[in-house]
Formats: sequence, C-alpha cells, structure tokens
Amino acid sequence: MAPTAAARRTLGYPEARERVLSGARALPAEAVPLAEAVGRPLAERIVAGHPLPPFRNSAMDGIAVRSADVAGATAEQPLTLVLGETLPAGRVTERALRPGEAAHIMTGAMLPPGADAVIPIEVLSFVGSPTAAEPAERVRVADPVAPGENVREAGLDLVAGAVAIEAGRAVTPHDLALLASLGVTRPAVGRRPHVAILSTGDELLPPEAALVPGAIRDSNLPMLEALVTEAGGRVVAAKRLPDDAQAVERALHSALAVADVVVTIGGISAGDFDPVKRAIANLPGVELWRVSMRPGQPQAFGAPDGRLFFGLPGNPASVACVFEALVRPALRKLQGYTSLDRPSLEVHAARAIESREGRTDFVRVTLARRDGAWWAEPAGAQVSGHLVPQSRAHALLVIPAPLEGLSAGEKARALILRWPEEGTA
Repeated sequence: MAPTAAARRTLGYPEARERVLSGARALPAEAVPLAEAVGRPLAERIVAGHPLPPFRNSAMDGIAVRSADVAGATAEQPLTLVLGETLPAGRVTERALRPGEAAHIMTGAMLPPGADAVIPIEVLSFVGSPTAAEPAERVRVADPVAPGENVREAGLDLVAGAVAIEAGRAVTPHDLALLASLGVTRPAVGRRPHVAILSTGDELLPPEAALVPGAIRDSNLPMLEALVTEAGGRVVAAKRLPDDAQAVERALHSALAVADVVVTIGGISAGDFDPVKRAIANLPGVELWRVSMRPGQPQAFGAPDGRLFFGLPGNPASVACVFEALVRPALRKLQGYTSLDRPSLEVHAARAIESREGRTDFVRVTLARRDGAWWAEPAGAQVSGHLVPQSRAHALLVIPAPLEGLSAGEKARALILRWPEEGTA
C-alpha cells in the first residue's frame, strides 16, 4: 500500500517565508573571471588595497606649474615660464620643477615633484611653434592658478583601505572597471544554485505538440525555467512527468542527488491521487502546507539532506506567485544576496480590490503614473488558471493579511516584475 502523506500544516505567509529562508543557507562561494562575475553577488567585501587614483595626476592636457610662480600673472602683464620636460601619461619623472619652470603634461600623467597645479593648454601662449618633436621652450601665462587646480589627487576617488563594493551586492558591468583598477581579477561570488524542475500531469503536452481533447500545453515548465535562470539559478533538470506517484518518486530522488533545489509543479493539492503528495510521504523533513496566501495556498516544503524542496500547486498564477513570494528569495539567499526580493514601489489602488482578513493576497496589476504617483489596476480576473493577467502584469500588489482589501486610492506595496513601457498600459 502506498504511504500516506502527513497531515497538512496551516500557516500564514510571513511564517512560511520565515521557515523557507531559515532553511536556505548560502552555498560556498567560488572565484570567477571578471566577465563571469556580472549579475552575481560578491561573497566578500572588496577593500581598496591602494588609493584611486594611485598617484597625483593631471586632469587635462596643459602645463604643470608651481602655483606660486604664476600668482601675479595678468592679461596685461603675463608671466613667462621655461618649459622643461614633456610628461605623457605613463612616464614618471623624479626631477622637481625649479622656480619659474613648467612641464608640458598630458591628461593622466603623474605630476612632477614640486608642481601643485595644471594650466589648460587652451589658455596658454607658447613662444615659438610647439610640435610633438620640438615642444616650445617658453610659455606665457596670463592668469593665476590655485593650488590643486586641474589636479586629481591620489585617493580622490577612493582611499586605500576603504570599502569599494559591499558583499552581497550583484556585480554590475560598471563594477568591473572598479575591480580591474584595484587588481581584483577573480572576485569571489556566490555559486549559482543547481535547480531541478519536475512538472506533473497526464494532461500536459510539450509546447510544440498539437492539441488533443482533454490535454493542454505545459506553460509552467518553460516559465519556471526562465524564472529560475533570471533569479540566478542554473537549471540542471527540467522534466515533464505523468500522474504516477512511483515515477515522480524516482525522478524526485534522482533530482535530489544532483540539485541544490528541487521544485515540483502540481500534484500537491487535497486529492487522494495527487502524485507529488504521495511521492514525498517518506521524504524526511518535508511538510505539506496550507499557506494563507492567494494564489498558491496548497504547497509543500522541506530541506531533506540539506537540499531545498518546494512543492508548488499546478495553476500557472499560483506557480508564478509562490515562486516570487518564496522560491525566488530562497534562491537569492543561497547565492549570498543581501537583497532577496524584487524592487518594490508604493502604489495607489486604482479601484477597490477585495481580499480577506488573515490572508496575504498577491494581485497581478498594471501600473500607470498619474499626478506624481503610481496607480495599480488589476491586470484582469485574478483566476489562478488564467495566463493573460500574468503576462500583462507589471507588478504583484501585496495586500497584507490584516487588511480586508484595499479601498480606491489606498496605498500598498507592489513587487515590480517589469516597468511599464512608455505609452503603454
């Protein structure tokens, strides 16, 4: 006789989230080349080993001077300086400027000892015809210059010992420039969790199949594969299974052997023959849940042998919302992110939206900007089996459990799925 799953546990969404995140522990970090670090969280803070810029340098092409030498320069009585060395970027000189002397200097070049300012080449008058091969020997200066003017001091951007990038933040393409400048070529980042997805249902067809009576194309599997990848996970298995508890159990054990996270779709409700519910009956540490949230009430969760298991309901809106509310934050915590949720925004309800006290509702909404505020409009009927509202939605409007819905104009938080394109709803 097949084993019977344990009794279903009822809990609120905040408790479910707390239990999920308590079971999600950061995976070991790995060092990767710079190009592979983009979009992944740093596993440790980056501290500057030297200042940026690392030395005092010129902010523009011109002449490096001692500001005291040109303090009295005027248009009526310009001062003439002797041009000494020419200093392109990358050249270092130990020869100090003498009184009344200047050095021709290029942008980014290190200032010679004694120089404390740079005068732009555009305001200078050279005596003679300067060329690259034979620079002018003298230059006239018609205005004074302040100490430090047009000079980039060492450490002006970042001082040695300062934190350049905090741990837990996703590396951006712009961060690569900062990391490279500090000599960090293989930053330690969070490992991408390996995820196996098992979609169950005798009625499911692959997307390329022709429809037959009583069957539907599987929309959940490609959606969840994309959501997992977007969240930083690596899909190592994605299978479509029949409503056969033994087949599901075999696939589940195979998945747990290769993945950090296993997600099943469907077969978790109250029916006597739901295959996932029967297949996990002997899986240690896995519980059946009834979470006070809509959509997505029937679920299962556990951490067998340190792996995370999520049993999601089968309706596409439920799959999408439970993923955003519970699975995605767990995937990000496994990687070491400090920010676990999508960006959120305070919005106004464009109309009254029903809910029920004691239940957290995730409402698929479109967003529009009016009168300096964001307004949220339901993207369609909030039916868990409907696909169009999820496709059209810009955000998930979160109605907390203590509220009995929202009145028109009332404020709430919304998790941003995508930003509205200009001129569209």
